[in-house]
Amino acid sequence: MDIRALDNCPIALQSNAVNVKNHLVAIEDAKLGPADPLDKNTSFWQEKAVLWGVSEGDARGRLCNNCEYYFDTPQIRNCVADGPAKDLKASALPLIPPWADIEDQPIGYCTMWDITCSPIRTCDDQEIYQRTDPMEEEDTQEPTNVFDSSIIEYSDLTKSSLED
Repeated sequence: MDIRALDNCPIALQSNAVNVKNHLVAIEDAKLGPADPLDKNTSFWQEKAVLWGVSEGDARGRLCNNCEYYFDTPQIRNCVADGPAKDLKASALPLIPPWADIEDQPIGYCTMWDITCSPIRTCDDQEIYQRTDPMEEEDTQEPTNVFDSSIIEYSDLTKSSLED
């Protein structure tokens, strides 16, 4: 490995010790998880729904891959492929229950917690990435066609509000 290739990489992608330490902090402080995203994890998602004030179904859609702190760029992928992070497995974290490995190697990077990040996990600090159209100009006038913005109650909290 050419260490110069890692010069512009986040420290957690250059050091598995830092990455693991930061993961353990994120798991403790921000409830990063779930341990196995392929399981149902109902209590995990119910807790997130309460925290974020959304339905359980909507909470299940708030994942790392659509968080403003998540980056999966060619540069990040190169940092992983060229550094020690490529060998880091979630199952190697000293946790009980053990965490499941989702990908062959880490895919993304979280700037909030300075960790490699699975696109299908989440944490309490998840912030939906707001994609904006750079061609769109700011409009300060009232819209001429306003839809009814009344709040709709949903009876099934396990479904996304988009499913109704």
